[in-house]
Amino acid sequence: MIENQSIICFASDPWDSMWRNRHQIMSRLSRTNKVLYIEPKTYTVSELLKKSSIKRSLQSKRLKHVMNGLWVFRYPFWGVSSRWPVIKQLGLRLRIHAIHRATRKLQMQYPILWIVDPRLGTVVKYFKKALVCYHVVDNYSAAPYYSEKIREDLKQAEKFILPIADLVIVTSPFLQKEKSKFNSNVHLVKNAVDYEQFSIFQRSDNMPKDMEGISKPIIGYIGAINEKLDFELLAYIAHKRPQWSFVFIGDYVNNPELSESYKFIQQHPSNVFLLGKRDVKDVPRYIHACDVCIMPYCRNDYTKAIDSLKLYEYFACGKPVVATDISIAREYSQVVYIAKDGDDFIQKLEEVLVLFPSVRREIQRSIALQNTWDKRVEQLSLLIQAALRKLQVQK
Repeated sequence: MIENQSIICFASDPWDSMWRNRHQIMSRLSRTNKVLYIEPKTYTVSELLKKSSIKRSLQSKRLKHVMNGLWVFRYPFWGVSSRWPVIKQLGLRLRIHAIHRATRKLQMQYPILWIVDPRLGTVVKYFKKALVCYHVVDNYSAAPYYSEKIREDLKQAEKFILPIADLVIVTSPFLQKEKSKFNSNVHLVKNAVDYEQFSIFQRSDNMPKDMEGISKPIIGYIGAINEKLDFELLAYIAHKRPQWSFVFIGDYVNNPELSESYKFIQQHPSNVFLLGKRDVKDVPRYIHACDVCIMPYCRNDYTKAIDSLKLYEYFACGKPVVATDISIAREYSQVVYIAKDGDDFIQKLEEVLVLFPSVRREIQRSIALQNTWDKRVEQLSLLIQAALRKLQVQK
């Protein structure tokens, strides 16, 4: 693993949100390096007029040490964001100034800039840096949960960050093919799992309290609940099998423009349970409480680029997995049950509820053991070291 580096991660989600790949990677890099995790929340002018917003900002620590060599940074309320160009630029400068103060306090010099959201790529010119790494984890411009304007903004932002990045990390072969058109140093580093954390409950009957009253069989989904899910499919299955319980664990996105099928899920029918986000340390318990885990994704340009983090977590827990016909499911078709439509999905669920061969379970766990976050971070470290050497030669 790389050592004695300073890393600033411009993240797209808070540190205490449901953990994704950036959380896993930064938590491990912080064991031997200094990491500053920049949370994305900024304040608008209208929010500044609310005393409650300022009070919340003043009460929360701007710089907080959370583990090892990792600090979380929250923007000050006076670093406003705005659609008005002058205020927007002033707010950006103030936020950059606040970050520089934090880096001086932490004695971080010539950091590696780790960009997750391409719209944050414009910050690179404000830092003396060792390396710019752009981490592409989704096909952002095709994300169904964004408006058309945001998707276009993301597309334009990528046109800026891709050519100037010294290293581009992608999570799927589709993304590698697409991003290699704009940068010659694109590398595939897939998602993974904290195997020890997720496999430890294999022989445990420690059912989460909020699932104790849910009748079996339990069909579970762990992850962000948004428009990438096929809610028409889910509504159909829930209607056809009212005796089954469908449990959803994760951040819930409430969008007024959602389909009638999503509204059906949102209304909490008798066999659908939306339990919300859970702490990363508790997620394995929820997976183990499920009889079957599902990946009910739509088939589109967004999901063809997905390397589902939850799939590796399902595998580590040894749970049968039923999925729609997407790329990542086909990659592991020897153990994933792939359904072509609603009736087939029901049939596959019924099949695994009756019998899930132990050989499949062992193959799943073997796959998970080969795809751990520790191994991924070692792979990333080698790529970072190679990129740093290349830059030194060029100087």
